[in-house]
Amino acid sequence: MNVRKDNWYKNFRNNYSLFYMSRRIESTRKFMKKFMKIENLNSGHIIIDLGARQGSFNKIFRELNFEKIIAVDIDAKALAKNDANEKYIMDLEEKLPFPDGFCECVFMAEVIEHFEHRVELLKEIFRILKPFGYLVLTTPNKRSLIAFFDKFIGRFIENGKWNGHDFNHRYVYAFDEIRDLLRKVGLKIITIESFYLFYGLPIRTKTSLGMCTWVLARK
Repeated sequence: MNVRKDNWYKNFRNNYSLFYMSRRIESTRKFMKKFMKIENLNSGHIIIDLGARQGSFNKIFRELNFEKIIAVDIDAKALAKNDANEKYIMDLEEKLPFPDGFCECVFMAEVIEHFEHRVELLKEIFRILKPFGYLVLTTPNKRSLIAFFDKFIGRFIENGKWNGHDFNHRYVYAFDEIRDLLRKVGLKIITIESFYLFYGLPIRTKTSLGMCTWVLARK
C-alpha cells in the first residue's frame, strides 16, 4: 500500500471509529435506560466505571440519576479529562480499592477483552457489588457478521484467531463464552444482546450478529 493510500485508509478508520463510538454511546444509553429502570435502580446509588478513560458515558450515568460516579483507569492523561466525582489511577490487574459490597453498579465498556486474568477481575467486581448489584459489560462479539467478514479477508487475524479490531485484545468472546465466564464467578445473566451499525443506524438484536455484545448481570 503506497503512502497516499495508507494515509487515506488511516483517516477513514479514525473517522469511522469516532462515528462508531458516538453511535455506540447512544445505543448504550438506550440499553441502560431500558434495563436499569426495569430493574428499578433509582437515584442515590454509586456506579464505578472500570476503564473509564475520558468519561464518555458519564452523561448517561447522570441521566440515570446515579449520585456518585467513580472512574478507574490506568491512563492518567485520559482520566484527567474525566469529570467523575472520584477518580483512581490504577491497573485493573490489581485488587480494586473498594470494600466488599461497596456499590450498586459496575460499568465496563470494551475492557474485559484486554485482560489475561479476567476471572480474577470479575471476582473483584463481584466482591465490591452490593447484594443484587449490577454489572453492565460490553465487549466485541467474535461471531458477528463483521468478524466473519474480517476472517474471510484475513483482517485482524493473529495465530489463526480474530482479534476484534485490536491486536492488544487477549480474548474475544462469543455470547455463550462471556455468559459462562460471568456465571463462573456467581453473576446471574439478566439479558444479553448485540449491537451493529446498519447504514449508520445503531441496531440492537438478541442474536449474535452484532459487532458488540452487551450484558446486564446481577450479583
